[in-house]
Amino acid sequence: MRLLISAYACIPDRGSEPGNGWHWVLGNAMLGHEVWCFTTREGEEAIKKALKHYPSLKIHVEFIDVPRWINYLYRYQPFIYLHYLVWQHKAARKAAAIDKEINFDLLHHVTLGSLQLGAGLWRLKKPFVFGPVGGNNFAPVAFKKYFVRGWYMEIFRKWTSELLMAFNPDFMKTIQQADLILASNNDTWEKVKSMGGEKVRVFLDTALSNDFFTDSEDSNHSQSDELRILWVGRIFARKGLPLVLEALKEVKMKNIPFHLTILGDGKLGCRVNQWLIDYGVQEHVTWRGQVSWYEVKAAYKEHDVFMLCSLRDSFGSQFLEAMAFKLPIITLNHQGARDHIPSNAAIKVPVTKPESTVKELAEAVEYMYQNPQHRKEMGQNGYAFAQQHQWDQQIIQVNKYYKEILSSTKSS
Repeated sequence: MRLLISAYACIPDRGSEPGNGWHWVLGNAMLGHEVWCFTTREGEEAIKKALKHYPSLKIHVEFIDVPRWINYLYRYQPFIYLHYLVWQHKAARKAAAIDKEINFDLLHHVTLGSLQLGAGLWRLKKPFVFGPVGGNNFAPVAFKKYFVRGWYMEIFRKWTSELLMAFNPDFMKTIQQADLILASNNDTWEKVKSMGGEKVRVFLDTALSNDFFTDSEDSNHSQSDELRILWVGRIFARKGLPLVLEALKEVKMKNIPFHLTILGDGKLGCRVNQWLIDYGVQEHVTWRGQVSWYEVKAAYKEHDVFMLCSLRDSFGSQFLEAMAFKLPIITLNHQGARDHIPSNAAIKVPVTKPESTVKELAEAVEYMYQNPQHRKEMGQNGYAFAQQHQWDQQIIQVNKYYKEILSSTKSS
């Protein structure tokens, strides 16, 4: 099959969207498809280096450029969207030109995974898959105090999202023209349905590399008298780290022995030490900042519980990683975590009022401490879930969708 993959973010050996983009390209090529990858020049060097390891695969890469002045404006937050929309337009024009020569069988947009930004590929009027994409996820207003001074950015993001859905032609055209939309969570699924989209499935937007479990099989979680809790992520307002610290303040007051390790840094990293003082948990928390992937894997093996309470997130690859290392999860019962993490692998706390949520998070930590055997069972359940979400399995499943779409197209 001649397959065009639109992957604005696509860089080998990266996490998040750039890594996802590359997995979709490589995985489809390894299934025998001839793949055209459309991306930006950001990952050019890494992609060319990676392709040397796969000389037999049929992968063609088109690095789509935008005007220099657009690249210049990209450094400023509001213009990120402009950069992406211009890139989409140019990518669609390039795709149309190449399609006249080789006649693509199917088009698949994979990154960026944003519903409201849509994709320019609808213009080609070819069999078209869009996603996995997220959208319609907003942080609960009742929890705005945990955003410190960043709540105005949440408001800006929501307004921008609504404007894009109202005025970005690619948004509605994509919903109307796509043969299948893969929604990363139920909130996104509901939005697509409300806009008239019929061909939509909920589909997890991340997976684990096929060699990941080689590292996780020798997990040996602590036999310590204290509960060792791990938090991994970028320290942004929406990740909810202060919410976790406030809950642990209550745990401390119950004299339950615990220790939290924080791995990661970000825009709010400068506030972490003060947060520890404010919540009175500095003796129970170690913040190690940004560390290597080797150190992250070691931490997964050394801890007893993974705790991440994002206030807005389509999901989070850390959840899958933690489950692959047999760690039970404490998180919030909303958005992607609610939809994908198995109930028998986690304690998912309702998002109601901050006081109630903090109390229930503290109770979840207490339960994990008091029930080591159930902790182990939850870890095993999460491990089984993680094994079902490896990249080769994800791509094989989507290829079944490809076949259904192409069969339907031929019959019509």
